Amino acid sequence: MAKVVVSGKIHPDGMAILQAEPGLEIELFDDPGSPVPMESLAGADALLIRYGVLTADQAAQMPNLRVVSRHGVGCDNLPAAELAARGVPVTIVGPVNAVSVAEQVLAMMLALSHRIVPGDAAVRAGDWNWRNGLVMGELAGKTLLLLGFGRIGREVARRAAAFDMQVAVFDPFVPADDIARAGYRPVADWKAELPAADYLSLHLPATPDTMGLIGAGELARMKPTAILINAARGGLVDEDALAEALAGPMAEGGAGLDCLASEPPPADLPLLTLPNVVFSPHSAALSAEAIRGMGTVAAQNVVDGLNGRLRPELIFNLAALKEAGHAP
Repeated sequence: MAKVVVSGKIHPDGMAILQAEPGLEIELFDDPGSPVPMESLAGADALLIRYGVLTADQAAQMPNLRVVSRHGVGCDNLPAAELAARGVPVTIVGPVNAVSVAEQVLAMMLALSHRIVPGDAAVRAGDWNWRNGLVMGELAGKTLLLLGFGRIGREVARRAAAFDMQVAVFDPFVPADDIARAGYRPVADWKAELPAADYLSLHLPATPDTMGLIGAGELARMKPTAILINAARGGLVDEDALAEALAGPMAEGGAGLDCLASEPPPADLPLLTLPNVVFSPHSAALSAEAIRGMGTVAAQNVVDGLNGRLRPELIFNLAALKEAGHAP
């Protein structure tokens, strides 16, 4: 009997996959505010984690662990390198949430450019003459600078191009020729592109190199009308610097933020007071379709991991496993 610990509620179709697999004991912790007890983790053969953090110390106390399945694609809440050294694969769900996030990015861009939120508020307040302020803009013809050209970045680029936007892409891990063949303009120095960008969309992981990537200096180089979108990871943007910019030199621009450095944010976060910011509660990847896809793939990764038949493209720490001599 193999024990599977599930941290966070997943789609019923995902649970059905686990329940249909013979020989599994499933322990579910579906309260996102409560950590999984160490006594439950200690006996786990597999961990499916949607919420919370697994530390290296906790992982070291899990001698039976054979696979960790992430309900998502970001693994900054997991000790992936330490697990690889032990031969434990960390899996992700692949592209199943890319469309949901990409659509959210475009929705935020449209909401900000067309002033959907203040327009709605004006109608509700009886201010029909708001329309005469002539404050709306279009996406067509504008320049979008993408930082990151992974699964989500590519989906955003496709949708932006369909709106007749000019798409520039920075990604040091993707050959410039590949970006050009996809129909977009590769750039080698993204900071040099900031003054020309109408929109800046971040699609980067949270690493020591990317945290605080967009600060006061970068914001100062952007247009007064520029719009920043972050549907990647909280902490990529210096939020105090962004609030100062959006209340000052970038007051004609705006920001769409799906993630923040602290989630949920403190009530006194300066960004919450600004009318030119659109928020969502880190929900860009949570469409009904994406939730089902993430749940079923994450559950199947548990089953495949326990049976030694994981798909290599879904193993997050594959390179580290190979370096440690544990190639699957």
